[in-house]
Amino acid sequence: MPNLPKPLPSDLAMVGVAFLMFVGSFQLNQHLDSYMLYAPGVSLIFIPAGFKLLAILVGRLPAIVGLFIASIYTSIGLWTELQTVSLYFFAIASVLSYATASYCVMKLLGINRDLYNLRYWHIVVLSLVASVLNGIVHNVAYLMEGVTAIDAQWGNSAAMALGDFLGCFVVVSLFHTATLLLSKKSQD
Repeated sequence: MPNLPKPLPSDLAMVGVAFLMFVGSFQLNQHLDSYMLYAPGVSLIFIPAGFKLLAILVGRLPAIVGLFIASIYTSIGLWTELQTVSLYFFAIASVLSYATASYCVMKLLGINRDLYNLRYWHIVVLSLVASVLNGIVHNVAYLMEGVTAIDAQWGNSAAMALGDFLGCFVVVSLFHTATLLLSKKSQD
């Protein structure tokens, strides 16, 4: 068996923070679902999408692990009639679509790993690409598992992309603004 590196305490902390951010924002979003729910599993403003994007941008692989666990955890209460393998499938689709979109956009736009050159227009592009990719991938997974019908596919994908985009843009923009204000304050 190969010698795998031991996770650093900071990595374990990031797993926990990503888990708690996603689960907490998911529970908050559930309270808003009476106003924002488009279809089962599709909210017109999905705040956890923003925390997912933010966690991936800041926490990388440890955050992805925490988000994967959080996605399974939240799915257990949401999709009670589905088999466990479907929940894992949805979690993989959700987390990897965001991670893939983030990686590709960061490479394409030359966004540094430490995000020092992140601009508002980058946030718009990151939010848009991650949301659209997740909306398509997630709804294909829903279709494959029989959760949605083919005739609802594009409507659900568009609604999910819109909800994810709004959630991403709001959360990541607030984080970006807060970091700018804090760095400006520390320079004074």
